[in-house]
Amino acid sequence: MRAGFRGWSKGVSALILAVLAPAVVGFAARGVPADDEPAPKAEAAAAADSKAVSSKSKGKPDYLDKMIQEAWEASSVKSSRVAADAEFLRRIYLDMLGRIPNVQEASSFLGAKDPNKRVKLVEHLLNHPDYAKNFATIWTVTLIGRGNQGRMVDRGALTGWLRQQFSANRSWRDIAFDLIDAKGSNKENGAANFVLSHLEFDKAPLTSISTRVFLGLQIQCTQCHDHPSNDWKQTHFWGINAFLKGIRSRDVNKPNATGADVYDHTEVFDEPTDSFASFDRRNGLVGIAFPTFLDGRKISQGTDVDRRAELAKFITQDNADFDRAFVNRMWAHFFGRGFVHPVDDFGAHNPPSNPELLDKLAADFKASGYDIKALIRWITTSQAYNLTSMSTPQNDKDDTLYSHMALKPMTPEQLFESLITATAAHKAGGGGDDNKRRDEWMKQFLFTFGNDEGEESTSFQGTIPQALMMMNGELMAKAVGGQPGSFLASVLEQAQLQRRQPLDQFIINHLFLAALSRLPSSAELNKAREFLRFNPEPNPIPVMEDLFWALLNSNEFVLNH
Repeated sequence: MRAGFRGWSKGVSALILAVLAPAVVGFAARGVPADDEPAPKAEAAAAADSKAVSSKSKGKPDYLDKMIQEAWEASSVKSSRVAADAEFLRRIYLDMLGRIPNVQEASSFLGAKDPNKRVKLVEHLLNHPDYAKNFATIWTVTLIGRGNQGRMVDRGALTGWLRQQFSANRSWRDIAFDLIDAKGSNKENGAANFVLSHLEFDKAPLTSISTRVFLGLQIQCTQCHDHPSNDWKQTHFWGINAFLKGIRSRDVNKPNATGADVYDHTEVFDEPTDSFASFDRRNGLVGIAFPTFLDGRKISQGTDVDRRAELAKFITQDNADFDRAFVNRMWAHFFGRGFVHPVDDFGAHNPPSNPELLDKLAADFKASGYDIKALIRWITTSQAYNLTSMSTPQNDKDDTLYSHMALKPMTPEQLFESLITATAAHKAGGGGDDNKRRDEWMKQFLFTFGNDEGEESTSFQGTIPQALMMMNGELMAKAVGGQPGSFLASVLEQAQLQRRQPLDQFIINHLFLAALSRLPSSAELNKAREFLRFNPEPNPIPVMEDLFWALLNSNEFVLNH
């Protein structure tokens, strides 16, 4: 735990963890929220919220809820109850903004009486600056990973470019086209960094990721041999690769302030070259593939054709695989699992759990002009998305029909942003550059999530280094410290100035809202008040530190439910 604990403080922390542990274990094992079970009045309010979501969802397809309910009935599965407001609130902030709500945001939503407040919150978050920031981060990781690709890849430029696209709600078809066909300076055209990240080994990685991300098709194993369990052949892989043969890159230097010629950026361009790709067959012979799309469409073999632009057209225009792939990927982001799982492995060997619904949503997404915000609106106002993560005996074995919300481990980015949101750790103590401190912690945080291959994992897995960082790292020390300028010092100051609640209740409520986006249950409140009274000193900060530390290290904090 934190360095410098007093002897009695260790005992308090142990007691806090002992009280929280049963709720946390139940939450992790069964998807049960750590707060009290809702009273009948709360159940009725939740049902009213569900009705409001269904009737006020700004153009949500009528069939969406109906087809999911039909799938439940066909499998004799009964859905869980509607999630309480606090559970929904935390989920929607993590999924849409990549962080939990702050105390003010949580208090405002939980205190609102508007029966349509969930629909209104979705609309508010779609227009929040952190929406574009979050999806730019998600797609940067999807397109180039989290590793360091070297100087020729400008990660920040790609993220900035993506942020502009999501902020403007540009159509997914146009975004994808520009990524596949990106040319020019990787500093001025951030999309070019996607291409630059995958040019090694004769563009084989670019071939693979282009079909996986934009079409949901894993054809990479056919680079070396025909697929053993479906119809993909080597010629399919190398037919796509032939579209990419002409891609070239060059570094561009410019004089710096001293007049020295130094690296400035990298340019991506296409030049005329052989119009075919050669590859080794298993029988020892050499195969030849001309630019040919997966469905057999071909282009001119001459040098007068922009092959990459033609590939971008084949992928993004009148292509049902393209439509389904994005809908499935977005559904998986919000539900923890797509209709097709894994999200990039479409095919006869891996059929969708609800193919009719996937096809209908894909068709409507295309008809909307590939409107990303419209798709998100449909998903987040659906009945299934508004369900609790608490399973029942009638659905606890269901992981494909969305009868209850899946427990999703936070991604490293979500966990870091949520810690910063809950604690304002980068501002604690003052005396430094807040943004610089924040960026340094982010690098350390992501490094801690690395695996044996040098790439970071996709979510918080509870490894020993991760647990140690959460328990005793520099970020956590600042997060739960009570020094001047810290979150805890601010809460104590507010508690002493206000007169509406007893000081200890005000403090405990704010710590729970900050960490878990909910108020404590009556049992939690009573126990925490005992801890505060246990403090023999007039200054409650040490016990506040311990309580906040315990909340931030609970499973309820690190899981998106």
